[in-house]
Amino acid sequence: MPLELRGFTLADLPRGLEIEQLAYAPNPFTPVLLPGPFPEETKKMRAEFFIKTFEEDKTARHAKIIDTEIEGDEHEQMIAWGKVHVYQEPPELKPRLFGAGSNIEACDKVWGGHAGATSSRVISPMCTHPTQQGRGAGTILIQWALEQAQGLGLTAYLEASPDGHSLYLKNGFKDIDLLETDLSQWGAKDMHKIWNMMWYPKEV
Repeated sequence: MPLELRGFTLADLPRGLEIEQLAYAPNPFTPVLLPGPFPEETKKMRAEFFIKTFEEDKTARHAKIIDTEIEGDEHEQMIAWGKVHVYQEPPELKPRLFGAGSNIEACDKVWGGHAGATSSRVISPMCTHPTQQGRGAGTILIQWALEQAQGLGLTAYLEASPDGHSLYLKNGFKDIDLLETDLSQWGAKDMHKIWNMMWYPKEV
């Protein structure tokens, strides 16, 4: 199989951020939540935030998926990547901040100003290049995360969009809550949905 799991390094950052932007761009709620305009330094600030997390956050672990049949070096072969945070104790909830270009009122309605639910392991984000979706890269990343969680005896928590919900169900996650938000005042036609999901380690 040409898809392989590899470690993610800072040298992969430009390609990783490109995949992240492309993966989330088709979401119909992006124009509502992130309408712009964005400052010229937005990409630089995103990169600096990622570097800080990569170098200083000891809870964070990263991985990527490459397609060995794509011509080029390993960075050009990367089609997906993911990040998990490992917590031996439930993390402290912190206010979620929204930068310039965000619809702050709409973002606050969706995420409630908090960083997520308490858990021993938080999976976020996982991004696959739009042209490479459906090939199993996401499943490989999920299994990578869950194998580590199983080995540590930790639960895993994530927030799933409609696009990823069924994939997480197939990989053993259970719904613990469904958050629906009405964004029609900003032109959204459907309810915004986020599933809070949990995975529990198997008893050995």
